Amino acid sequence: MKKILSIIFFVSLLLTGCDDFLNVLPSSEKEQDEMLSTRDGYRAVLTGAYIRMKQTSLYGQEMTFGIVENLAQHWDYASGSVGEYLNGYNYKAQSVEEATSSLYNNLYKVIADVNGLLMNIDHSNGVLDSADYNLIKGEALGLRAFCHFDVLRLFGPMPEKTTDGKVLPYVTAVSHTPNDFLTYNQFLDRLTADLDVAERCLAKADPIRNYSIETLSSSNAVKDSYYSSRQTRMNYYAVCALQARVALWKGDRERALRYARLIIDAKDPAGNKMFRLGTRDDCAKGDKTFSSEHVFDLKVNDITSTIGSGRSYHKSQSELTARLYEKGTSDIRFVNMWEEVKISYYNRPFYFLKYTQAEKMPALAKNVIPLIRLSEMYLIAIECAPADEAAKLYATFCEARDITPSDISSPDKLREVLIKEYNKEFYGEGQAFYAYKRLGATDIYWATVPGSEATYVVPLPVKEAVYND
Repeated sequence: MKKILSIIFFVSLLLTGCDDFLNVLPSSEKEQDEMLSTRDGYRAVLTGAYIRMKQTSLYGQEMTFGIVENLAQHWDYASGSVGEYLNGYNYKAQSVEEATSSLYNNLYKVIADVNGLLMNIDHSNGVLDSADYNLIKGEALGLRAFCHFDVLRLFGPMPEKTTDGKVLPYVTAVSHTPNDFLTYNQFLDRLTADLDVAERCLAKADPIRNYSIETLSSSNAVKDSYYSSRQTRMNYYAVCALQARVALWKGDRERALRYARLIIDAKDPAGNKMFRLGTRDDCAKGDKTFSSEHVFDLKVNDITSTIGSGRSYHKSQSELTARLYEKGTSDIRFVNMWEEVKISYYNRPFYFLKYTQAEKMPALAKNVIPLIRLSEMYLIAIECAPADEAAKLYATFCEARDITPSDISSPDKLREVLIKEYNKEFYGEGQAFYAYKRLGATDIYWATVPGSEATYVVPLPVKEAVYND
């Protein structure tokens, strides 16, 4: 092929714990044919996509605790800042247009990274053995679906207000020609098809199905270290969890429940739970993102400079207790993840501590940002399961968080609990705004305007809107 594939930031690969084979790769562009003529080339291209994802312009900040959290009203902001405009859903402000356009463009750049690989992998002519082929193809398809889904959740319509009109492009090839826009259902069909193939590929090759996460974190667990540390890759369980997330968005509750149960019930070869709900004991060790729950995360070594210092993001304590937490609560997500600092009598910011780094933290908890966690699977199952099962799951979830279960006996009460839990559980992780949008909530905590299409549907970048005319 004559396309050029941009291979980015390979110097930083050494800082992410990747293999020594990456040392010999260049930090500039190479012909795609040359890059994909070896196994290490395929691996490097895929690693490049993960590196792009962890930039601050994407999941290293803006898509987790940055822009998307401002849309959920989760941070205090300075007057005249982009945060103020985002919190007011002023999508026409120039700074907001630039910020949201950057999200859109960078998500499609990750998609382009993996598309260059996927366009070639079925014609690799023996470059990859069966294990590498299935692992790399499965991860790449999973990442393509993951990023497309976040494009849909931000820029696509509310699930309850879809039409037959075209909404977004689902990009599967590297091309200089503008991509055709698809209808909502066409877009989701292609996304689900990618996930189905990814699931089949990873079921054949992903070592996470044969080892515990702790074992895989050891460099000696598998002969080839490329197959270790599976939580930081789009692994088999991450694809299944994404299946649950997507199915819930589509309204396919049966499918969502099936995949959520798969994650909740997953066992390692010794019969222990593959993923465990975090507790107060984890917080005491400094593990406030609950790494035992991480189905998929990204390791970001400069996290302290963005949010890990504990002195970066804050919210009024009185506003938190007014909407989310009862006075005197024992909820570990409040008592362990927030801290008031007295700067002056009138200035007492309440700082967010979820990403604060501590020396005593377990290795798997250090410098990571969760993208999919077990607790989300519990909330999906609680929403979709029969009443008896939902009640048991909810009791287990509440016990882990040290709270008393609320009444979820009616759809309205369940919905109220879900909105509150998505806010508490995923504060600083970028999931609450999507929950509001999916549920069509008119009451967004702390917002000055009601939830509606005007607040939930982020406008397309101007150039993209022209292509969709």
